[in-house]
Amino acid sequence: MNTPETLRIDGTDSGQRQPAEPRILRDRLLLLLALDAGACIVVGAASGAFTPGVRDAAVAAAAGLVGVAATRLLRRPAGLPKLPGSSSPSSLGHSKRVLLLVMLVGVIAYVGGNATFALFNAETTNPGSSMASGTLTMGNKVNNGTTCQSYGATTADNNNSACDALLTLTNLAPGVGAGQAKLTIQNTGSIDASKLYLSAPYPRTTLSAQITSGATVTSLTVAALTNAVSSGNVLQVSYGGSSQNFTASAGAAVGATSVAVTSVTATATFPINSRVLNTSGNASAATTECADAKTTSSPVAGATYGTQLNFNAITNNPLCQAMLFYVQEQSATGKNYCWYGRGSSASPSPDSNGQCRTPTTATLSSTLGTGSPITSLPVAALTGNVKSGDSIVLTEGSNTQTFVASAAAYINDTSIPVSSLTPNYAYTSAATVKDTTAFSALDGDATDTISSFDTGHPQTGRIQLYPVTANNTTNNAATVELNRNNDAGYSRIFYVGVYMPASSANQLQGLASTFGLNWHIDQ
Repeated sequence: MNTPETLRIDGTDSGQRQPAEPRILRDRLLLLLALDAGACIVVGAASGAFTPGVRDAAVAAAAGLVGVAATRLLRRPAGLPKLPGSSSPSSLGHSKRVLLLVMLVGVIAYVGGNATFALFNAETTNPGSSMASGTLTMGNKVNNGTTCQSYGATTADNNNSACDALLTLTNLAPGVGAGQAKLTIQNTGSIDASKLYLSAPYPRTTLSAQITSGATVTSLTVAALTNAVSSGNVLQVSYGGSSQNFTASAGAAVGATSVAVTSVTATATFPINSRVLNTSGNASAATTECADAKTTSSPVAGATYGTQLNFNAITNNPLCQAMLFYVQEQSATGKNYCWYGRGSSASPSPDSNGQCRTPTTATLSSTLGTGSPITSLPVAALTGNVKSGDSIVLTEGSNTQTFVASAAAYINDTSIPVSSLTPNYAYTSAATVKDTTAFSALDGDATDTISSFDTGHPQTGRIQLYPVTANNTTNNAATVELNRNNDAGYSRIFYVGVYMPASSANQLQGLASTFGLNWHIDQ
């Protein structure tokens, strides 16, 4: 009786015989185990649970295990009898089993490899992106003084109402009292300003006692008023971007340090030095920011002064209503524009050369020769304008002579063109040079006053200062009116002057006025 043949795992005889059926069952179990492991690997690979290196190694191992199991299962050693009840497989059936097993191996390899393709990726990063806001600030310099910055105010915002005074004039007399200042406005920020405005400031003061948020407010404690407050006036208190309106419930005179207001709850905390604006001001001559007071001393020792006089009432600010005022711009290329005053486009006598009428006097810069005609007068830099056709009168001692301007001359010019004429005397720098035509024109002007400016151009009626492109010509379509710091056009120069006309009334003696200008830029 023949004994069924058994094999070692390495394929050699073991010397011990095992039944064939258990061996076949073992090989089938091995195949099922391999297929199960392969399926797990396929699922894990497809879900990305493995790193690429581990995944590829696992796929290769599973495929090999399936192959070994399939080989053992399909190979029947020679002489191995059929299992009881089994039938001889046909060559076609055997081939099908081989193909199915090969397909299983391919599926494992393909799906596992396909997961590799699904994990193809690429990535870039842009770290450290940043943002920073620009600045829009304004510099304000009077003559050759120190530049006052908009952000330098004690009110902790970008609005400085404490820059230098333009003019400090005393002992003025009708027909000769005048003064002029050079004002440089600059954009000291990093952003272009699309708008530049000029206006009269509202009457203002500052808080001298803090208002606390949530407190009930019935009065404002302020620095001494320079302008009277009337009942019903709206007082705007602002600090650091916060503001609130309070309504005066009673009047307060010049010099008052408290203003009664209608009871209201404070919406923010306003510390000492917060700005207080009377936004009801500039509505009439009596409420203008330009305000009159009587002088309390005299520049001449022992002379009388305002508070000693009984005929110089300050009602309705009469000195502010009499003092003539002008603002003229002169560009970096010497182009001029009269923004306010006699000669501006809004005045009764607009000037086509861009000149404001100014009280022009000068001094000669050299002695005039008497031997031949001259066609220009050499002068120190002019502080006023001369119009073509104006009479220019030279006086030195008892000697006098009138020249006629043959062309316009502007602020800062060092000569006045005149019609050809031989000097009748060797006039020196001691001679007075006066544009008498200009003085006559101003003495007849009762319109272009400081009070008229305040009432006509409060902050709600401000003047937009378009870029000057030629004498009396502006670019009203410009998108930038004050360029950012250090770019061309970041600085603009204005000449501001006042004149006390010869027609001034006797009642103006012993009075003093204070007034200001407000400059504003927008992005």
